[in-house]
Order: sequence, then structure tokens, then C-alpha cells
Amino acid sequence: MKKLILTCIATMCSMAAYADNPLYETGPGQDSSFVRFLNASGDKAMVVNGSAKVNLDAKTEGRVSRFYPVKAGEKLTATVQVGAVKTSVEVTAKPGEFVTVAIVNKGAALESMLVRETPTDFNAMRASISLMNVDASCAAAGLTGGAKNAMIFEAVKPATTTRRLVNPVSLTVQANCGGEAAGAMVDMSQLQAGERYSVIVIPAKKGRQAFFVRDSTS
Repeated sequence: MKKLILTCIATMCSMAAYADNPLYETGPGQDSSFVRFLNASGDKAMVVNGSAKVNLDAKTEGRVSRFYPVKAGEKLTATVQVGAVKTSVEVTAKPGEFVTVAIVNKGAALESMLVRETPTDFNAMRASISLMNVDASCAAAGLTGGAKNAMIFEAVKPATTTRRLVNPVSLTVQANCGGEAAGAMVDMSQLQAGERYSVIVIPAKKGRQAFFVRDSTS
């Protein structure tokens, strides 16, 4: 019993430390929006806002931060650094909006791509998946999957995302661009009811690649 209590206390302390390091100041719940960062640059990245820092890996789900609650309608700024290269980012989110700030290479420099979403499809009995296209060279991204390799999404333009509800099953998908495979197949494993996921297409040194993340919030 004592061990269980100590474990619970440690867990709560860990959660408090996680929550006490916001990237931005938040406002009233009804006015909140959410912003996350996606590193599509091919190397490790660091997002800095004042004393707050977020490190992003260059592989799979480590590329993406959680969604941070922010004040809706307020201009937010940050500096993103990849190696010795830096770029400034500005974003203003509408109430209830989820914004992904993707950092991509532009020659020897960096640029940001904003992908906006206002979710309306929550269902506690089903899983929600989206296809997000952050590859400017992919005019129409698509996604197939399931036992019959059915079309899940098609014609998703750059800097956009589209979403749908699916049954909470074990799912493997294949992203494509203009009918050609965008990297290897993505094993999303067992989807959980009530959870939200994003399959993301990003540029790569050779063509493009895709991976998935669970859309977590702080």
C-alpha cells in the first residue's frame, strides 16, 4: 500500500512538472486554441519562446510536439533553430482551432508551413484519423489501408489536413502522392476508441516519407 501511495505521488509530481512548462501563456478555457510544432527539416530542431524550449527529433513521432493550449486571437511568436540556421515563426489561432506549425527546408534556409484544423468529429466509441500533407511538392496526397487496401483519403493539398472517424481496429496504411507511394507503409497498430491520430506526409532527401502520431495535448 505504501509503495502504491509513493508511486501515485511520484506520478502526480511528474504530471505537474510536465504541465508547468508551457510554451505559451494560456487563457480562459472557452477561448483556448492549440498549437504544436512539427520538424520536417531532416535534422534535430529546437523551438524557443523566451525561457521555454522544445526539442524536436528528426525521426518519426519524435518530430512532433504535443499540442500546447494558447490564447485564441493572440499573435504568438517563436524562434526555431536547426543546426546553425534559424527562422522566426508567427501564428494566430482562432478559438477552438488546432494549428500545426511545420518547419521545412527551403534551400539552405528554413520556412514554416501552417496547417489549421477545427475538429468537430469527436466520438468516444470510434478513433479519429487524419492525413496531413506538409510536402509542398505533393499536389495531392492520399491514404489507403485496411484489409482491402481501401481508399481512406485522397486529393489532400499541401498545408491542409482532412479527418474521419474509423472503427478502433489494428490498422496499417500507405500514404501516396499522385498515386505513387510516399515512403514505406505505416503500421498504426491498435487504434484506441476516443483517441485522435495524424498520418503526416513530409518531404525527404529521396522523395517523401510518412509517419503517424497520436494527437496529444498538454
